[in-house]
Amino acid sequence: MTIAVLSAAFVLDYIIGDPRRLPHPVRLSGAVIDYMEKMVRKFFTTPCGLKVGGALIVFITAAGAVVVTILLLAAAYRLHLAAGLALEIYIIFTTLAGGDLRNHVARVKRDLQSGEIEKARASAALLVSRDTSFLDESGISRAALESLFENSADGLVAPFLFAAVGGPAAAVLYKTVNTLDSMLGYKNKEYQNIGYFAAKTDDVFSYIPARLTALYIILAAAGRGRWRQGLRVLASDRHKHQSPNSAWPEAAAAGVLGVGFGGVDYYRGEIIERPQINESGKKPLSVDIGRGLALFRIISLLAFISLICLSYWLRIWEALSF
Repeated sequence: MTIAVLSAAFVLDYIIGDPRRLPHPVRLSGAVIDYMEKMVRKFFTTPCGLKVGGALIVFITAAGAVVVTILLLAAAYRLHLAAGLALEIYIIFTTLAGGDLRNHVARVKRDLQSGEIEKARASAALLVSRDTSFLDESGISRAALESLFENSADGLVAPFLFAAVGGPAAAVLYKTVNTLDSMLGYKNKEYQNIGYFAAKTDDVFSYIPARLTALYIILAAAGRGRWRQGLRVLASDRHKHQSPNSAWPEAAAAGVLGVGFGGVDYYRGEIIERPQINESGKKPLSVDIGRGLALFRIISLLAFISLICLSYWLRIWEALSF
């Protein structure tokens, strides 16, 4: 049943993407985080106090999400086996973002190839926090590809890994921590204290998934003859990012695709220059987005097969140990 639940959730995400009009754990967590941030800022004003308050937000939100998930599943299974299974599938499905990520990036590609640069900029703005209003085809393509491979780790591989190992509650736990980081974990003056613990917690939770995603990218390129280049760039550029995790999948993908990532971007009018990943790579174009999406589909398949096998092995081991 566990394998069936994981498979159904993965297929639903791949086909449908984000269920925008249905109740969504991530949106609920976001509302709770927003409310708690306002409360913490009322009671804590010093740097140390904001760090303590930020830690409380992480603990209360993450623990609360897990407890609510367990209680809902227990109630559903008491009602009926089918209700419990359906809820398990739905919860895991909502923590996955692979289908939605693929659809957003594909929309950027279509807009660029149809010559609608303004629509492409607007589509790219849904993927990244940088200012896209002045980007040319290369800048838009780079933004889309960087988002595709960075988020392939925390939007697909990580929640599916947590679901495979610990079930729906573990997937919700990861997604809640990741949402905390995306809302609070900025490195600017406003959030450097209140978001400190959220950012560090997400770094720990995403450590293995980021490296696993880089491995999937190298394996996906094995049949295309570019895995050595991907491995070379991964070895040299895996630390070229503020995050200890994000550069792993980005470096592997940049090497495999032969394109360069990083460089100068604008965030809210401020110039930010990030280290260049694969400096010898060419500037990415819309055709490279198509190649990136093809690579992403193989990564998704590798993640599905390997993590389903991991989950199956864990359940067999658990059964034999008793």
